[in-house]
Amino acid sequence: MNRSPGKQSLHNPVARWDIGGPIRLGWFHGRSWPGLDQVKSDGRRIWAAGLTWFLLLGLAMVAPAQEAVQMSMAGADAAAAQRKAASTIDYYNLKLGPTAWNFQAGLEADYNSNVNNTENNPEGDFIFRPQINTRMLWPLTEQNSINLVLGAGYSAYLKNQQLDQLFLTPGTGLSFDVYVGDFWINLHDRISITENSYQDPTVVGTGDYSQLQNALGTTVAWDLNKVVLKFGYDNVNYVTLMSNNGQTNNSGQPNGVSEVVSLSAGYALKPQMLAGLELGGDLIDYSGNNLPYSGAIQWNVGGFYDTPVSDYMHFTAHAGYTVYSPEANGIQTSATSFNGMYAQLDLTHRLNEYLSYTLSGGRMINLAFYGGTVDEYYARLSGSWNILHQVTLSTTLSYEYGTYLTGTTETYDRYGFGISLGRSITSKLSASLGYQFYLRQSDSPGQNYTLSVVSLYLGYRF
Repeated sequence: MNRSPGKQSLHNPVARWDIGGPIRLGWFHGRSWPGLDQVKSDGRRIWAAGLTWFLLLGLAMVAPAQEAVQMSMAGADAAAAQRKAASTIDYYNLKLGPTAWNFQAGLEADYNSNVNNTENNPEGDFIFRPQINTRMLWPLTEQNSINLVLGAGYSAYLKNQQLDQLFLTPGTGLSFDVYVGDFWINLHDRISITENSYQDPTVVGTGDYSQLQNALGTTVAWDLNKVVLKFGYDNVNYVTLMSNNGQTNNSGQPNGVSEVVSLSAGYALKPQMLAGLELGGDLIDYSGNNLPYSGAIQWNVGGFYDTPVSDYMHFTAHAGYTVYSPEANGIQTSATSFNGMYAQLDLTHRLNEYLSYTLSGGRMINLAFYGGTVDEYYARLSGSWNILHQVTLSTTLSYEYGTYLTGTTETYDRYGFGISLGRSITSKLSASLGYQFYLRQSDSPGQNYTLSVVSLYLGYRF
């Protein structure tokens, strides 16, 4: 299935810093691929934190008030993907000169029972999504490499053709990893084009949901044995794309430019157990129709803790204090600042050979789709079940409770459920069948809805 960006990825474990041994990217260590030299390093070891794909995944795809925290956490996803690619035999299936490539193609067919997220007279539609995914590795030296990831496709609606649009999947971007002594430097440019409006709980009454997000920046890590210092900077642009009928999206979704800076200092209490402080700042400039404010300043200070609880369980926590101060424009004479606690907790557990699950929860401050700021609490539970022969079974449960702090006055609850079955048909061809359900309840009239999405996906690995 097309994995549209959303907040789920905000709750992946932070990069694990393995301190005390030689430095090496974990996904290179001890592996070799046909046509590629085995990559080793000679300094002390930094584990994870690499290629950071900036996504505001899942359910809210606009700038959160703790954006600096999210940006600093995002590298874990990319590092995990790189390790998985490197540890899979023959993952790269084409060698061109010094570069190695992997190509995959897919076709997804969806039925959405309520494409416009409306309470009354919901309209269903079929959507077809051809897409291609590729990953390139170019090892320049034993320690430095260039990585390219591209996932692109097109959504074609059977009836609502005005909603047809291009999408770029999470992870699309280019990065360059450089090692200089005890420093690891990552330069990156990440881009995504999001769609699926039902994945954002603040979207009601429209299916025209398309936003380009581009993050250009750098991450620098300095390994001091027991202490790891980390700095990040990103210039992030959010652009509301024009609808297919040639008219600008007038729904109120803002464009924005964000300058994000993050600092963190972690101390290894014991091997693989890291605790520390994090500090972030964010200068945001909004533009769009009928926005309650023109910009905002945000900062946060807090701590993080990342540790294995056992051989099969891992826990990550981020918590602290955040201040979000919007700047009023001509629509209203004042804008209310938000001061409060933020928290992001994540527990992954391989219970036994039949079940692995991830439990996430916390509190976030988000910019809503129509402008305004939302204080949201969330909880999510996802499970991977190994109970059917040669079939992967995944389930998800989610809940969000949101209150608008500025702009629209509304409080909402949203419940979600999903299930997916996947199976390899041949060594190169695979298929999956999925179902998602969402129920939104609001204290404002006309802001409720229910919808179901049935998806069939076929993927081919060249």
